[in-house]
Amino acid sequence: MKYYFLLQYKRIYRSFKDFGTEPFIGYPIIIILFYWMSSSIFENILYANYIYALISIFFTYAIGNSEHRRFVKQHFSIANYRKIIVINNMLKVTPFAMFLLYKTYYIEVFLVYGLAFLVSLTKKRTKVSLMVPTPFGKKPFEFVIGFRKTLWLFLLIYCLTIIAVYKGNFNLGVFSLVSVFFVCSSYFMKPDSDFYIWIHAMNSREFLRHKIGIALRNSFVLALPILIGLSIFYFDQLHITLFFLFAGFSYMLMYLLMKYSFQNQGMEIFQGIIGILCLLFPPILIIAIPYFYNKTIKNLDLLLK
Repeated sequence: MKYYFLLQYKRIYRSFKDFGTEPFIGYPIIIILFYWMSSSIFENILYANYIYALISIFFTYAIGNSEHRRFVKQHFSIANYRKIIVINNMLKVTPFAMFLLYKTYYIEVFLVYGLAFLVSLTKKRTKVSLMVPTPFGKKPFEFVIGFRKTLWLFLLIYCLTIIAVYKGNFNLGVFSLVSVFFVCSSYFMKPDSDFYIWIHAMNSREFLRHKIGIALRNSFVLALPILIGLSIFYFDQLHITLFFLFAGFSYMLMYLLMKYSFQNQGMEIFQGIIGILCLLFPPILIIAIPYFYNKTIKNLDLLLK
């Protein structure tokens, strides 16, 4: 079991190296930005302790990988497999728990660890037997499949929007709007098969414009009910709503670009790290998006010449 966690550490270390930075620089930056973002949540959002706990569990569930679980199950005994999954999830929520502890929210700390343990016991389904209608037609498959898997999350997000309007809590409404794009970004965690890229009769830039256009259009459809609600009931703060709408588009765009930047490289951990960095300090998107765009074009040129 020690070998597994040593391997994970080396994967993260290699991810920093692949990105062109040193871990001893990257780790302090992540810690500082995490503290800054966490503090911002508690300063600007009502009931931040509960929302923060939910964010930690959503993060744990979102970056979970059923294929990774199968891999671990194949190479370790059942007892060690269960220990690894539980310890993995406990480690993922520990930064959130430590900040809650710093804020003296002791009950929420136990809640975070308890929910993380329950998530460890659940299986992340890779197939959906119930055919839920979607507003996306037959393409692209990311949204058709992703929406059906995360339908329960959208029901929760829309309920938060209703609560935000009823309680007059604009910050909660903005959180709901941004959450839509966080969920949509998770649809781009898994790389495509080379064949599904190669079959497009397009060059790299045409293919990327095609994917970006569909992603922006479909995510806008999912965000539209929240956008309409906030525009009607908080019209005087429409400029703030539009700012976070643009930020959400930018965040999702970065994840789409990362998907093709790391095609067939198995970089889910690195995607999670960069995603958290951009969430904690959004101006990083100004650098990250052009960087991943250029890297994506180079990767796609190998398949779409």
